[in-house]
Amino acid sequence: GLLFDHGLGGFAPDGREYVIHLEPGESTPAPWVNVVANRRLGFVVSESGGGYTWAENSGENRLTPWRNDPVADEPGEVVYLRDEETGAVWSPTPRPAPAAGAHQIRYGAGYATFLHRSHGLEQMLRLWVPPDDPVKLVELTLTNRLDRPRRITVTYYVEWVLGVTREASQAFVIPEFDPATQALLARSPWNEDFADRVAFAAASEKLHGLTADRTEFLGRHGSYAAPAAMGRIGLASTVRAGLDPCAALQVHLDLAPGAAASVHFMLGQAAGREEALGLVTKYRDRNTVTAAWTDLDRHWDALLGAVTVRTPDPALDLMLNRWLLYQVVASRLWGRTGYYQSSGAFGFRDQLQDVTALIHSAPTICRDHILEAARHQFEAGDVLHWWHPPADAGVRTRCSDDLVWLPFVTAQYVEATGDETILSEHVPFLTGAPLEQGEAEHYARFEPGDGATLYRHCLAAIERGRTAGAHGLPLFGSGDWNDGMNRVGIGGRGESVWLGWFLHATLTRFAGVSERLRDAERAKMLRRQAEALRAPLEAAWDGAWYRRGYYDDGTPLGSVESAECRIDS
Repeated sequence: GLLFDHGLGGFAPDGREYVIHLEPGESTPAPWVNVVANRRLGFVVSESGGGYTWAENSGENRLTPWRNDPVADEPGEVVYLRDEETGAVWSPTPRPAPAAGAHQIRYGAGYATFLHRSHGLEQMLRLWVPPDDPVKLVELTLTNRLDRPRRITVTYYVEWVLGVTREASQAFVIPEFDPATQALLARSPWNEDFADRVAFAAASEKLHGLTADRTEFLGRHGSYAAPAAMGRIGLASTVRAGLDPCAALQVHLDLAPGAAASVHFMLGQAAGREEALGLVTKYRDRNTVTAAWTDLDRHWDALLGAVTVRTPDPALDLMLNRWLLYQVVASRLWGRTGYYQSSGAFGFRDQLQDVTALIHSAPTICRDHILEAARHQFEAGDVLHWWHPPADAGVRTRCSDDLVWLPFVTAQYVEATGDETILSEHVPFLTGAPLEQGEAEHYARFEPGDGATLYRHCLAAIERGRTAGAHGLPLFGSGDWNDGMNRVGIGGRGESVWLGWFLHATLTRFAGVSERLRDAERAKMLRRQAEALRAPLEAAWDGAWYRRGYYDDGTPLGSVESAECRIDS
């Protein structure tokens, strides 16, 4: 049986998979998804078969549509099956064209598997990405359980976006068919930061038909549940710019009684045409795919199994030993996306917080990201609140806590690993005019300038973050970790109790870093500064709890007398 089974799903006995079981007509209360990614490409997949794929940036460079519709959960990528004897058409996933019969969905680290049996066929669909290459693999295996031979037409359908939304980008997608590899390619020169990149869709078997015209495939009054193209023989091989863009690939699978047959499709995007075709050639080979699958398993086991936790709570063990860490890496660091929020951006505080979970299991990832965050700091000490790779356009704000996370996490990393060499790494600062009076934020591409060691970056952050208002507490700015409190101190006078605590902890912890570097005077000064916060923080005690802060006009926030946020602190 499954662990912690609640009727719709539970964990496999070894904890390595989450298993969902859906009877015909049954669905989960909302989309239950797995985020699958490597550093260059990833996808979100739901139990219905919905979701989307991206490359490099899950917000700015979506290959297929992000719907964000938990009710319809319409897919932008579908595998269709057609029995050439009966004409029956269905999808091996619960949507968009379900067949009679139960579906089992199995989520693991780096993959999702759909299992189904109908029409006399056992069907296994596995979606995954290799550890390194920017390609999604869609593997289908069919087993004929009837006593007669079968021919099944398999169609892989993809709606191109190559940008943020189809509505904005579809007119600029330029498709191409490469006869040598039988790959459908697509690019979008209009998507400035990704203009030279080439997306691709290809199959492991010889194509029976193809089209790059979504209107042809779905039909004028067609739907994902019943595309017009699935009701007729063949596709028109239409490939030209100016159409509603898609990639639809058809192959035939012939199955003897009791026999199995497989096909796999490739979806991805490369830096250029040559790399794209190279990836198609590489992953068309079944031996390469098999080796990559083995590598994937080893890759995640090495990362997720580096630290093992044992507690009296089996549920806590299950989450701590695999799933939470997997989520941090796949969703937070590499994907920077989920079903409901698809940003693609790095948040200065966000991913610094995330990498602390990896200090013991993957310290190199943590180290690399600390240095990456430092590259997004200005010489004045403030930082980009968030930025979009690869061009790193981002927003400079008056958020008061972002910059303090750099010395806080750096100190935690050095304490845990003993790696003091990171402190001497030379990192450039960003250049740019400071925010003007009354300007809350400024979005732009900022160029790198002169640099300093990471140690100096951290000290610059501390110095800039060590502000004080009328109550001796740090200024709230346009948010102090709680972005929803962006108006509390927007006038430049509001103060934050929470930030006072955080700054006290950071000053104390970073003093230890200074002592490691034999910077004794600096360490003493940091400890004095931390101690100076003690009295203002204790003065924020409100009788039963601490106040949250003070508005620009001095009104307490989170007081026993407040209508809102009474015990936030």
